[in-house]
Amino acid sequence: MRNSKLIFFLLCGLLQASNIQVGGVPIWNSYTVTAIANTVNGCANANGCWQVNGVLGAIKTAGLTQSVTLFQLPANGYVSAYRIKSATACTGTATLLTGLGTTASANLFLVSAVTGYNLQTAVSATNLSLALPLVMGSDTTAATNIVASLTATVANIDQIVAGCSFTVWTLTSVLA
Repeated sequence: MRNSKLIFFLLCGLLQASNIQVGGVPIWNSYTVTAIANTVNGCANANGCWQVNGVLGAIKTAGLTQSVTLFQLPANGYVSAYRIKSATACTGTATLLTGLGTTASANLFLVSAVTGYNLQTAVSATNLSLALPLVMGSDTTAATNIVASLTATVANIDQIVAGCSFTVWTLTSVLA
């Protein structure tokens, strides 16, 4: 019996290390969001763009709010925890907060406009947001996108200076 438990835990560790989700085994994944300038990494917009893990994403919007897709949560996906940490402090707007949610509810897990993580605070080892979500799971049993919501004041999102960067870690699993 003892050997079977050891094999189970070793198998779970191997599955987690290879990012394979099986049933209810939770997996931590990270998504680094970076503001890039026009002509960088395929960005073809004067406003600049966002990239996630080095892959070109959305064009920065000329508005005070925007959602940036991090990944697709599969059907019956479950978000049980998250962590957000700045890599490079953001400038260009009076304030800039990020939240975490889904396509249908951009602030389902962390409300950016109220309790969001401040992306303008100086980067340090202790400047991070680590919490259980306000809502655990998802707002649907269908596949949905998990997004980082951005809320700025005074200046629009497209005024965020290139190089602004933060990482979102999510602990997810799939309900069997």
